[in-house]
Amino acid sequence: MKEKMNIWSFGLSIICLLLFFIFAFSGLFDDSIMGTHPLNIVLSISLLTFFLGVVGLGGIRNGRGMARSMATIILTAGLLLMLSTIIFFGRLAN
Repeated sequence: MKEKMNIWSFGLSIICLLLFFIFAFSGLFDDSIMGTHPLNIVLSISLLTFFLGVVGLGGIRNGRGMARSMATIILTAGLLLMLSTIIFFGRLAN
């Protein structure tokens, strides 16, 4: 079960990264479409993915699983930090 969580969290981290690039640089999506800013949604998905990656550390069987899990944790931690900074300063600008 934890090994599958490791694989799913890695896939979700890639999806979160792609969603970040789509929402941050396209300008096509705004608050009126979804009711909340899309980067807030990406932030919450990234937070969930980070916790799934930490739980997935328990299901490591080989070096590939360890690399996948560490990549997930590093990628989502960086994304969480970047999104938190963007959202915080964006709210200050309003």
